[in-house]
Amino acid sequence: MKKTLLTESALVKLKFEYDELIEKRHQISDEIKRARGFGDLSENAEYHAAREAQSHNETEILKLKEILENYELVQGSFDKNSITIGSKIKIKYIDLDELEEVEIVTKIESDPLNSKISNESPIGSVLMGKKKGDKVEALTPNGVVKLEVIEIL
Repeated sequence: MKKTLLTESALVKLKFEYDELIEKRHQISDEIKRARGFGDLSENAEYHAAREAQSHNETEILKLKEILENYELVQGSFDKNSITIGSKIKIKYIDLDELEEVEIVTKIESDPLNSKISNESPIGSVLMGKKKGDKVEALTPNGVVKLEVIEIL
């Protein structure tokens, strides 16, 4: 099984989320008990909503537990010469002649709307290890994107 790469901050965030879900488990259990008291379960909307919430919560707990049991801690080396996890870079979309600053992060920390792209994403994966001036092509869901590394910040 492939290990999930995590930075120290991602690990702290996941442990916090896991603890919150465990606490929420108790709250949902109380909601189910309360809803059972409303009578006929076949037409009890509160009961069905609580059971749905319980199912979703347990699924999330299992996902996080699997990650927390099988991860590899990565340290941002911040090499100014090549792109690694933690690198902030300026890239140029060659076909569009547009510049963008992005940060390469783990998949747990990715947030494309805030210019944080995963090292496992189509663009992030082709940028890993590249140097200033390198040109790459990434196969994305929207087609091939041609990029040039302008600067490693």
